[in-house]
Amino acid sequence: MTYSESKEKPAGKARDFNLRRYFSVFSIGIILVSTLVLSYVAYLYQKQALIDYSVSTVEVVAKRFESRIYDDFIAPGLKTYGYLYIGEHSEQREKLDLITEAFLSDHSDLLKLRIFDLSGSIVYSTDREDIGVVKTSEELMSALYGKTASKLTKFKTPAKEGGAPDGKASTAEIDVLEIYVPIYGEAGNSSQGNIIGAFEVYKDMTSLFSLMKREIYKIPLMLIFAMSVLFTFLQFVVKKADSILNKQNMEIERHNKELEEAQKRIKHSIEQVIEHGSFHVRVQGTNLMKCWEFKNCKQTDCPSYKSPDLRCWQIAGTFCRGEVKGRCAKEYGDCRKCDVYQYAFKDRINQIGESFNNMMALLESKHKELGCLNEKLNRLVDIDPLTQIGNRRSFQKRIENVHLLSVRHERPYSLILCDVDNFKLYNDTYGHQKGDYILVSVANTINTTLRKTDEIFRWGGEEFVIILPELNLSDALKVAETLRAAVESLGLEHKASPYKILTISLGVACNIAENVKYISWESILKQADDELYKAKSAGRNCVYPAILKPTA
Repeated sequence: MTYSESKEKPAGKARDFNLRRYFSVFSIGIILVSTLVLSYVAYLYQKQALIDYSVSTVEVVAKRFESRIYDDFIAPGLKTYGYLYIGEHSEQREKLDLITEAFLSDHSDLLKLRIFDLSGSIVYSTDREDIGVVKTSEELMSALYGKTASKLTKFKTPAKEGGAPDGKASTAEIDVLEIYVPIYGEAGNSSQGNIIGAFEVYKDMTSLFSLMKREIYKIPLMLIFAMSVLFTFLQFVVKKADSILNKQNMEIERHNKELEEAQKRIKHSIEQVIEHGSFHVRVQGTNLMKCWEFKNCKQTDCPSYKSPDLRCWQIAGTFCRGEVKGRCAKEYGDCRKCDVYQYAFKDRINQIGESFNNMMALLESKHKELGCLNEKLNRLVDIDPLTQIGNRRSFQKRIENVHLLSVRHERPYSLILCDVDNFKLYNDTYGHQKGDYILVSVANTINTTLRKTDEIFRWGGEEFVIILPELNLSDALKVAETLRAAVESLGLEHKASPYKILTISLGVACNIAENVKYISWESILKQADDELYKAKSAGRNCVYPAILKPTA
């Protein structure tokens, strides 16, 4: 990162940027826009709140109406026909009309009521001509699926007294909320299978919306008042901030040259790090006294004594195994209280340079530590810590190499998957420590029995996998039998086993030369695992083969 050179401003030239003026213009614009946006949002929120309240109210009213007509009109139809059916007899219809009329008169804002069956057909309506009409609106379908829905529409009604001057009939447009409420066959059971139809109720929202519109002007007035108070307060704050910025501007310009000088020195040091590939690069401070100069120290065995680039705080806590010698601190945190450290960091350029030096010293130390850890990690990452043989990770890397070589030279290879028989019972009988010893013994026995080109890996738990490069199935079966006999010959006691000694079961699979280009090593390993399962099912302590036929 580079810093552009600072340009000297003409003496006495005032700042072009006026914070207070721009803040005032910007704030007034924000207040106006925010007032409009928030007022509109509040209007929409209030309108939706009224709709939600109306829907919940009508839902309660519909449930009451349903319970009122259920025994006389809904239940008989369900009993006779198995679905929602309102009889066509005039007496029954007239009775339902009287109940509906009384119900709507109790709720003057409810204009119309319809009843739909599951097919969307109107089986009852306050307008007789609607009966039999089929409706498939999205809101009705939602109600028939058990979810109350609503839709706000405009509805034309005859105008109130007076009419038009020319004597013609006039109409008025009002806001109507169409609300659809599901009807359930059994009370208390709101499952999908219990829905038998839906109510459609028209609710007049004109009075509620009119009241809301009459009161909505209060919201922008309150917002403008609140923002005006906030604007006045912020004007005071900005005035103070502008004064502080004016004072700090000169200080920033004064330090700019110091920062540019530090940037050049740090850049030069970084270029040296890149060029030489070494973290042993330091920035030389100007007029920076060394600790042995400042304290007149004579500890010549100290690493920082008369060193041109090593500071005492860079070796704090490491010199003499952390013990205090001469005037060195035990920990780096103690250095902050030291007058040598405080003196060094008084100058801004030296402060940046010494921070860079501390970082480079830490990186150099961590680089050495990481180098040592990487060497250990490279040795341990592929080794099973218990049996000291390869682990699953190293098996995967090795089998991929073996498979590629087999494909290239069209040579076979075999895999053996073996399992220590009844190992859980062994652990339960003799303990896990003895079980670990058994795993080590089995791994060592197999490893010493194999050829130098063969390799054994711990697959997991008590399972081992063996790679037999360039070995066909018949030879692999011989190797497997040799391994089984070798472990059996150890004669390790296992009271819980039917053989009374420790044994292993083995599954063998071969990727023959003709198939090696077409069959993956994962498939061969799966085949060996299947054969191992067969060996265990056959009574354990045995070997099971797997023969793959050549592909066309």
